[in-house]
Amino acid sequence: MSQHMPEFTPDVILSKIKRGERLERADLRGVNLARAPLEGANLRRCDLEGSNLEGARLSRANLKNASLREAYLVSADLREANLDNADLEGANLEGAILAGANLSRANLEGANLVGADLTGAKFSYAQLDSANLGCADLSGAVLSHADLVEAYLGAAKLLVADLSNANLRSANLEEADFTDARLNDAELVSVNARAAKFIGASLLKVNLSNANLTDSDLEKADARHANLTGATLDGANVNGLKVGGLSGTGKPLKNLRGEWIDVTIPGDGSTRASSAQMPGILAGEVPTLVAPSQLPPQAAVGGRLPAKRYFGRGDTFRNASLEFDEGATVEIESLFEQCSITLGNGVELVIGKSGILAGCQINGFGKIIINGHYYERSAPGIVGPREVIVTAGGTLVGAVEQAPEEGTRFAFEPGSKLRMKISKAGTNGKGAGGAGQGKAGQSSKSGRT
Repeated sequence: MSQHMPEFTPDVILSKIKRGERLERADLRGVNLARAPLEGANLRRCDLEGSNLEGARLSRANLKNASLREAYLVSADLREANLDNADLEGANLEGAILAGANLSRANLEGANLVGADLTGAKFSYAQLDSANLGCADLSGAVLSHADLVEAYLGAAKLLVADLSNANLRSANLEEADFTDARLNDAELVSVNARAAKFIGASLLKVNLSNANLTDSDLEKADARHANLTGATLDGANVNGLKVGGLSGTGKPLKNLRGEWIDVTIPGDGSTRASSAQMPGILAGEVPTLVAPSQLPPQAAVGGRLPAKRYFGRGDTFRNASLEFDEGATVEIESLFEQCSITLGNGVELVIGKSGILAGCQINGFGKIIINGHYYERSAPGIVGPREVIVTAGGTLVGAVEQAPEEGTRFAFEPGSKLRMKISKAGTNGKGAGGAGQGKAGQSSKSGRT
């Protein structure tokens, strides 16, 4: 098979560029343009597959939609170049300069970017799976929604980088620096982030399940509502870490470093857990809803909550086990999923109009007011309450087992939505019961059964 010949020779290409002519859609496969002066060249949609562009000067060049598959771009200068939607699969960009370049939607699967200067580059929605970015400088780069599955970022610099919604599943981030980076809603499942730096990083709702964070630095990072299920944090620095709403590792933690963590949902630092309490909270043994600094140590360790609690709109709590002490007042405007709630004597639990308890279990001799929505996990979903009130617009779907001796007082306002069974203790949902749907009549119904 004869070797493919490019449509133009290197001399012709350089002559056309010098005259300001376009080379759009030209077939330049395999062309040798090593160290060529190609600043500002219009190579849009060109086929440069397998071309030699080592050390080429391509700053501000237009390579949008161009094919550079398997191209040799070692030490090339591509600063501020337009590589939007370009195909760079398997390309060698080791030591290349792409500062400020636009690589949005570009395909860099398996590309070699070792030691490349990618500061301020745009990689939104780019494909970087299995790419090698070891020791690359991505400070200030935008990688939102980028695919970095199984990519190698060992010792890479990602200071102030934006990786929100990026997929880094199974990536190697060992000793990478994410100081002040933004990783909100990113997928970091099973990553190797040993000794990585996340100082001051935003990790809101990030999925770090099964991640290796051994000896990592998470000082003052914001990991509220993050998922750490199965993650390893042995030896990690968690000083000042924000953990409100966080899902814990589910396993013991060793040698954590730091003096305190912020357990508040707003992340305002008003309530802090001490170094002695950190392992239990990060392991998920103690709910992150606790305000340990306001409680005696034994209460904090037991997972008990303060006398007054408010859970605001926009927050989501999953698989939490919460216990409210006698006399507490609790208002929920949040989404609670698969949670277990224990009410001490006289506790008033108010599910606000925006509150949703989905698949939750409530136990204890307290007063429950439902202005929002309650859906049980398993029958009976509500056990032993002193009083249950469902107001207009409120929804109760589930079974209620009455308090064993005193019974339970019920009140259903007009406009409440009910699909429920009422039983006595020990009847397993059988016995005195009723079901309702839609409006509850023209006047509220109340009484003991």
